[in-house]
Amino acid sequence: MTWVLWRQHRAQAVVAAVLLVLFAIAVAITGVSMANTYASATRACGGSNLCIPGHLFNGDGAIIDLVHLTIAVPLVLGVFLGATLIARETEHATNVPAWTQSVTRRHWLYSKVATALGAALVISAAVSALVTWWSSTTNSLNGDRFHGAQFDTQNIAPAAFAVFGVALGMAMGALFRRTLPAIAATVLGYVAVRMVIGVYARPNYLDAVTTTTAAGVDPNVPSGSWILSQDIVEPNGQAVSGPIRVPDTCQGPTGKVNGNCLDQLGFRTVVTYHPASQYWSFQWIETGIFLALAAGLVALTIVWTLRHDA
Repeated sequence: MTWVLWRQHRAQAVVAAVLLVLFAIAVAITGVSMANTYASATRACGGSNLCIPGHLFNGDGAIIDLVHLTIAVPLVLGVFLGATLIARETEHATNVPAWTQSVTRRHWLYSKVATALGAALVISAAVSALVTWWSSTTNSLNGDRFHGAQFDTQNIAPAAFAVFGVALGMAMGALFRRTLPAIAATVLGYVAVRMVIGVYARPNYLDAVTTTTAAGVDPNVPSGSWILSQDIVEPNGQAVSGPIRVPDTCQGPTGKVNGNCLDQLGFRTVVTYHPASQYWSFQWIETGIFLALAAGLVALTIVWTLRHDA
């Protein structure tokens, strides 16, 4: 049975292995180069990031874009590995001879599902490990792992995204039993779930920290924090949503408002953020959410397929 599964998916395995090796080579070469560039700049700045220019890695735009594009790896796996796993067999009726072999249909289905999920986990974990290692330099420079591609492509969460993507693809394949509808539903479903959780759920995993400072004082948010909001608040406690009406005496020679004057008028700066110390908690929480969703989708796939192909 293992040999049959290998023959069915060996082309996909070879393509994935080649792409992974090429990506690893590109990441290794550029990662070492960027680390050396950053180390040289740090030594020149006396060990401080304060004088390191923000355009230090401008010449590495192509590899930076490629690394950021790995955010799509879970969706690609969901489409080409998950959505086609069952849909293509039912569409071409190749599941019929499979059900008539000496191996039970339940065993056959379990083996295919386990193979797909295992492959997704291995590939996504390898990509995430490479991206996490490569990103250590840019993380040191920017001090931020919460935002966008940084959170979604590094450490453990990407593996959970991939397992979810493949599980979603398999479920859509089992439900639609046609490849193209299954692919379309997988793409739409994956993007929708990721957006809802990333935009609405993620900021509320843990309690945020709120600090209030004088309007003319730098809030001094700790490095690596995820800033949710930063507002100028009026003396009545309402956030300023438009122009601030202040006396002419609060305006400097160039027309710029004097922060100390705003402070005397009762304006404050209110910042709400998640500190960097919560990063790993966020990773584990989001990983758990997507693994739980994946488990439900796998159960749906197995039950639905066995009942409708009985």
